[in-house]
Amino acid sequence: MSNYTPEMVARIRDAAPLNLAKAKDLAADFGNVTYRSVISKAQSIGVEYVKLAPVARKAKADTPTKAEYLSAIRKALALTDRAGDLTKAELSAVLEHIA
Repeated sequence: MSNYTPEMVARIRDAAPLNLAKAKDLAADFGNVTYRSVISKAQSIGVEYVKLAPVARKAKADTPTKAEYLSAIRKALALTDRAGDLTKAELSAVLEHIA
């Protein structure tokens, strides 16, 4: 049994090409189905669905990275400059300077 009457299917076909806004409007008008169901039905009957473009990620704020923090700590404590986390000896040097 289908949740869609022939009139509902006709309205979906008339709304082609379908997008998210149209699917939500149709689902609200139909009342007994979700917008996801409308999209699924449209695709199953061959009506084109145009997806939303992915949202662009926001650029990271100008905050220092972990590597920059480690480099600044090594420079401030005159530790050897190398890549990676602080060693146990370097951590104890940091602790001595804090205390």
